[in-house]
Amino acid sequence: MHKMKLKEIYEYDYIPDEEDTYPLQEWFNAILEKTEDELTIADVCRMLRQRMCSKCAMKRAVDILRRDPFAGEIYDGQLMSTLYGSKEKYLCLFYSDIKPILDEAELLALQREWASEEEKSEYLKIASAFKTKIAEACNKQGD
Repeated sequence: MHKMKLKEIYEYDYIPDEEDTYPLQEWFNAILEKTEDELTIADVCRMLRQRMCSKCAMKRAVDILRRDPFAGEIYDGQLMSTLYGSKEKYLCLFYSDIKPILDEAELLALQREWASEEEKSEYLKIASAFKTKIAEACNKQGD
């Protein structure tokens, strides 16, 4: 079965090559050539920060976090932290997928060896705040 590239899914056009091409333009054009499964943690984090193809980025983030709730390119928990900053309306679409990941992440974080107590505390704080944020947002939408 043919997996569609983001360019095909979203019908985006490439940013034309110019003399002064910026890294964001180059990255955007490269992303368009990838399928959802080919998106890296770095790609997904950047897509979430840029608010680009948010549902696709969130779906991929959930897939990655299911396998590793501590996923990150730069630091442990980077993907979860970046996902936490996403718009509530999109997060609610994935509530039933994200909530069990957050529950498990908290348990695993307590058992995990961290480089520092501060790192552990920060991760647990984000996981807890994320659970609250997504539950409240989804309750508001249900009203």
